[in-house]
Amino acid sequence: MSLSNRARGAVLGVGVALLSLSAVGQSLPPGVTPGMLSQLKSMSPAQQQALARQYGINLPAGATASADVPGLAAPGTVLPTPMGMTQGDIEAATPDKTEEVETRARTRYGRALFSRDVSTFAPTDDAPVPESYRLGVGDQLIVQLFGKENAQLDLQIGRSGDVTFPKLGSITLSGLTFEDARDLINTRVEQQLIGVDAIVSMGRLRAINVFMAGEVSVPGAYSVSAMTTVTQALFQAGGVTDIGSLRNIQVRRAGSVVATFDTYDLLMKGDVSDDIRLQSGDVVFVPPYTGVIDVEGELKRPMVYELAGGETMGDVLAMAGSFTRDAYPALSILTRQSDSLGLPQATTIDLSDTSQLSLAALDGDTLKVPKVGSLVANSVSLKGAVTRPGSYGWISGMRVSDLIGNARRDLSRDADLGLAMIVRQKNALLDIEVIAFDLASVIARPNTDDDPSLKEFDEVLVFSLVTSDLTDADADASRQGLLAPVIEKLSSQARQGEPVQTVSVSGAVRSPGTYPLLAGATVETLVNAAGGLTDSAFLQAAELRRLTEASDGQVIADYRDISLASGRSGSQTTLASRDHLTIRNIPDWSPTDSITVAGEVKFPGEYRIRKGETLSEVIDRAGGFTDNGSPESAVFTRETVAAQEAERAAQFARDIQTTFATRLLTEETTTQGMAEISQIVASLQSVEGAGRLLIDLPAAMSGDTNADLEVEDGDRIVIPVLSNTVSVVGEVKRQGTHSFQGELTLDDYIDLSAGFTRRADDGGIYIVKANGSVVTLERNLWRFTGN
Repeated sequence: MSLSNRARGAVLGVGVALLSLSAVGQSLPPGVTPGMLSQLKSMSPAQQQALARQYGINLPAGATASADVPGLAAPGTVLPTPMGMTQGDIEAATPDKTEEVETRARTRYGRALFSRDVSTFAPTDDAPVPESYRLGVGDQLIVQLFGKENAQLDLQIGRSGDVTFPKLGSITLSGLTFEDARDLINTRVEQQLIGVDAIVSMGRLRAINVFMAGEVSVPGAYSVSAMTTVTQALFQAGGVTDIGSLRNIQVRRAGSVVATFDTYDLLMKGDVSDDIRLQSGDVVFVPPYTGVIDVEGELKRPMVYELAGGETMGDVLAMAGSFTRDAYPALSILTRQSDSLGLPQATTIDLSDTSQLSLAALDGDTLKVPKVGSLVANSVSLKGAVTRPGSYGWISGMRVSDLIGNARRDLSRDADLGLAMIVRQKNALLDIEVIAFDLASVIARPNTDDDPSLKEFDEVLVFSLVTSDLTDADADASRQGLLAPVIEKLSSQARQGEPVQTVSVSGAVRSPGTYPLLAGATVETLVNAAGGLTDSAFLQAAELRRLTEASDGQVIADYRDISLASGRSGSQTTLASRDHLTIRNIPDWSPTDSITVAGEVKFPGEYRIRKGETLSEVIDRAGGFTDNGSPESAVFTRETVAAQEAERAAQFARDIQTTFATRLLTEETTTQGMAEISQIVASLQSVEGAGRLLIDLPAAMSGDTNADLEVEDGDRIVIPVLSNTVSVVGEVKRQGTHSFQGELTLDDYIDLSAGFTRRADDGGIYIVKANGSVVTLERNLWRFTGN
């Protein structure tokens, strides 16, 4: 029956792929005649590539169907990969399976055995030969003769199955075990060579041809050592594919399955009894796996496991290494595909019950073993600024003093001995309540009413002391960190008729934030919980905001001022849910603001300043100038100005980077100057601003309010010693410093420096005055005044 032109073209396309990927000895597919292959071979490489592309076959560059079909490789080597492709090329050309299969195969237990990242394969050429090794054509024996004759003979079994032994003739060895062959040679030598003894050992082993088929990474014919086992052959073939079975690897010999190898026996039990040695002509066949189960959670080896068929949950647990110590097997979750629902269905099973272990494991199952809860029965916990935080055993009648009985022994050095808290579960819904107590009273008067009793699951919170008016960041973080889960729980348990039991405070307290609403809590209680007031707190009028619900359901905010001053009742105001307390700061409070006065003043040093204080007032407080002082040359620096200068330099650096990058992208410049640009940018980014602010100090001291600026925290003023000198720098022939003489003009000082150089711009002369100001001028119109 003749093929149509279209069918013939399709067969030719398939033929191109077959010729590019076939191994020696493979027969032609049905319908592909030698004439078709001859037609393929007669095509040019370009025609072959075009034909392959027409039928969806991607041939690597340079791969064509040539007339020369490669033969078997030399004994002991692996057959070459078709068309010069690397193993990676073949793997890259292999179509991906479904995403689900790929995900599972990546994590399937046993796949790492054939990982190419960490190769554990070693050749078998030097492996010791067992006594039971059966000799065949190509095996080499080494016979060492000694005694009457001394010689070493290298005997190779020929195609007829025998070796030629000098003086003994032909000896048939093929088919014998190594032990039998050795005994035979020793007997013949003893009988026929009187006075000669022999030592027989194995030399080079013969090569055998095996075929790797099915789901192996690189299927095909391989020439391997006669000692090669199933696993070693799989290593040479690159292992199994993503869907290849690791538990049903078959060895087929003369059309029959002679052995089945399960790699799990090797990996989990160390059993290699089924890892048999291959014989020439064997086919190692790897079928697709038939089932997997995904094991998650608290097991020693949570992975995806292949099912060979017939496994139970007990078998799966054994494969996964059994439970971890944190496992809670009684509430294990088995997720299984439901045929009736068409959706996965979750079932709770008790894996601590032996009867549940006989449940069959099916393909697609997911088994998850949960973790035990963090709650420990008959326990209380101690947290915060203590030396030994953690869980402790609870007994009836236990008090806080049983956990904290000695301040030096049980508390951290920064522990707040004032307010501490107990967080207690109050009902079956695990709602909590917070109980406050005075820690100092517990230590001073244990086992009294000041020493609260503890209940099972109580948490005792001890806060760190915030010692500075400027909030101690670590202590504040510790306090808020301890309270964060408490506040979250209180917020989540709020219900209709049970408003959230929290209050908040901001402003002049050491640790502002949200706090639990304690039973009977007052404003004073909240302030103590927040670490106390800062020195800047304005006690006369703190603001309390309270939210109330009107009859129409709207929430109304009510604001009122309360006094926290001693003897006033404001501190005892009872708090309600969601109250917010604002502690104002004393107006213009700046107790640490200061300015540094240095140089030629009578009392140099650091001076505290008040808001609105002027520079002249600070100089007066410093005793005024000394006789050697030069107020005209005063150097005044300000931290805010320095920060602005540094920011301008950084912005300039960013502008340079942006401009250079834009030019690179538009090819307006090259990368040759990149190193220099980077150095400039780095220099600009590291600039620290000088912060100098030009002032007219004599005018300020004489009462000029415009010149007498207000000082700020961090300012610094230096009054230098009066210097009667004039320095001339730049493009003059002799730069230098000259004694000030009032009658000399600008040109006079230039003449004292030997005049201009040829490069000088005599129209661009400028003078830097002693106070840092710059003056540009016309020559011959300036006379120095000594400033």
